Amino acid sequence: MVKLQVSQLSFQYEQTDESGSLLKDINFDLKQGDRACILGKNGSGKSTLLKLISGLIPSTSNAILLNDHVHPGTNRFKKIVAYIPDKPLVYDALTGLEHKELIRSLWRLRKEGRALYEEKFQDLCRFFDLTHALEMPVKHYSLGMKYKLFLNCMLARSPEFIILDEPFTSLDETSQKQSISMLTSTFSEKCVLFTSHQRYLYTELGNRFFQLDDGNLKEIEL
Repeated sequence: MVKLQVSQLSFQYEQTDESGSLLKDINFDLKQGDRACILGKNGSGKSTLLKLISGLIPSTSNAILLNDHVHPGTNRFKKIVAYIPDKPLVYDALTGLEHKELIRSLWRLRKEGRALYEEKFQDLCRFFDLTHALEMPVKHYSLGMKYKLFLNCMLARSPEFIILDEPFTSLDETSQKQSISMLTSTFSEKCVLFTSHQRYLYTELGNRFFQLDDGNLKEIEL
C-alpha cells in the first residue's frame, strides 16, 4: 500500500525574481486511493511543490518519504512514481512506438515487466484512439495526441504514485472525461496528486483538496 508523508517541508528559490514561490513548513499525508488536488493562485508554488515531491527539484532535508523509507531521487522512488507535466516531454523526430521503447529502456523494465508494460501501453492507446498514429513521427501529432502518448507511456509503467501538473489542459472535453474516468476506475487504487485551476476537472477527479496560500498548505472542504 503506497503512502506519502511530507513533514515540515520548506523551500525558497535563491533567485530573487522567483522569491514568490515559497513553501513554509508543509505537512500532509496521502495514502492509496487518495486523489488529492493542490489549489492556489498562479505563482503560489503549486508546481514547485510537485517537483520537490517528484524529485525534480532536490530537497535538502528528509521531509518527503514514500512508503516510510523511500526518498525522492532514489532509483526505487523513480520506479514507483510517475510525474506528468502539463506539457508532454516528447521528441518530434521519434515515433509513438519509439517513445514507448525509450521509456521502457530508461526505466529498465525487466523481462516480466516488459510484457505487462507493452500490454498496458497498447490498451491505453486503444482507449485513447491513438493506435493508428503510433508509427508516425510525433512532429505530426497534435498537442493533445502528444499529451496522450506521454501519459500512456508513463501510466503503462504501473506506477504506485501518480503526480500530474495541470493535467489534461491540452485535451478536448471528451478526452478530458475519458482521462478522468480512467484515473477514477482503472487506476482507482493508486495514489494521485495533482494541481488544477479547472473546477470541473478537479471536482470530478479529486477526493481530497488542499489550498496553498502564502506558502502555507491546509486541507479544505469544497
